[in-house]
Amino acid sequence: MIQRKSPEAERTLEERLQEFQNVPLLHEDDREWDMGEANLHALAEHILRYGIAAHLADQPHYRVFSNMNLHYQPRFPRVYVSPDVMVVTPLVAQPDALRSYHIDSDGPPPVFVAEVLSEDTAEGRDLDEKPYIYAMTGIEEYLLVDIDGRSLPQRLILKRLQPERTWQDEHDADGGVTSRLGFRVIFDTDGQLRVVNKATGRKYARPDEAEARIRALEEELAHLKNAASARDREPS
Repeated sequence: MIQRKSPEAERTLEERLQEFQNVPLLHEDDREWDMGEANLHALAEHILRYGIAAHLADQPHYRVFSNMNLHYQPRFPRVYVSPDVMVVTPLVAQPDALRSYHIDSDGPPPVFVAEVLSEDTAEGRDLDEKPYIYAMTGIEEYLLVDIDGRSLPQRLILKRLQPERTWQDEHDADGGVTSRLGFRVIFDTDGQLRVVNKATGRKYARPDEAEARIRALEEELAHLKNAASARDREPS
């Protein structure tokens, strides 16, 4: 567990940043999941990743990754965390070929990260260690998703970075949250996560919905081809 000084003994931002860059924090260990919890976690993660990627599709300087190692301390290249979802602006020539993301050498810090809370990680890692790491790293937005509502006062909380590398917790009146990247995250009427275009209200398809639409289009195309073939065989 990361120890900090009490508020009355708080040091300057420069001192805190210097300490952060000079102390190698432990990298993230592999997680042990309950199978049911793992399924819910994976579903929420996929909805976020693909929904945010769909929203940013016309802005190619952004890349959306999930469970990619984020090496956040340039002086200690083996130190990393693995956000469930992160949005970055890589400087490398082929960002889709990245297998990990090193701040400075691959690009600036992420502009957005998201963590889906689990019973094992909520108490320590996601609510204590990672807010500190992400704040000191300079990540602008940190989304916390509490699927079952047992760890947070709100099921969705967006932490917005302040100038002194502290966080301001935000959520909208309907319980959703709004990113400065122009999307909202909500729990939809079916109880599952949904990414929504803030400006238009468009609901981005979840992975399973997108697959269902593809199958429907393929079936429609096959039907049209069969109908055209039947017409071609008719005597003139």
